[in-house]
Amino acid sequence: MHDVPRVKIYVTRDMAFNLKQMNQITANVLKKLGCEGCHSGRFLDFQMVEDFVVDPKTFDVHEAAGGVRF
Repeated sequence: MHDVPRVKIYVTRDMAFNLKQMNQITANVLKKLGCEGCHSGRFLDFQMVEDFVVDPKTFDVHEAAGGVRF
């Protein structure tokens, strides 16, 4: 068995449980990958964002997806 390229996609909890939004996200990702019709040959790995970063100046809480920086 060969390795299938993994594509990580970070979504918020509200997106992850909304089928209409997940279908749109999948379509947008496939378009970015250059093949709008399918994702064969790639594993779409949806990651639900459950990590947070606090802005030290404002104390606002933001979801941390893919290394959020301030």
